[in-house]
Amino acid sequence: MLHEAGAAFRLHEHPPVRTIEEAHLHARHLTRNLLKTVVFKIKDGPWILAAVPGSGRIDYRLLASAFRVRRTDLRTVSPGEVESVLGFEVGGVGPFAIWEDVEVVLDRSLAGLGLIFCGSGVCTRTIEMSARDLSSLPRCRLEPIVRSP
Repeated sequence: MLHEAGAAFRLHEHPPVRTIEEAHLHARHLTRNLLKTVVFKIKDGPWILAAVPGSGRIDYRLLASAFRVRRTDLRTVSPGEVESVLGFEVGGVGPFAIWEDVEVVLDRSLAGLGLIFCGSGVCTRTIEMSARDLSSLPRCRLEPIVRSP
């Protein structure tokens, strides 16, 4: 998908990481501007891949508003379902709409970052690319979705 979109990126191999804490232990050099991607499903609608800064927390009300649905129409998805339905390993979820029924939303704060690091689909590889290239990928949008401190 990234090749087809003409996006420049680097793929970094590392030991398996499933949490931000494990990333800091085993691949610290890849944690600067690390995105955390959380999976949601809209009732009777698409899958949502919501990416925020690694320490950010998603504001469910803002996320629902970004998709013009009620908060109660959003449901979180279990790690097992993410892996079995979408094919992403725990710790490797990336903000890429590689299926037709998947939408990506990046928190607006990511627009100001240069290079970002994010999941590739597997927990042993991390993608490095520009936030600008990421935000220009198909079915990807920038919206405010991070909870205020």
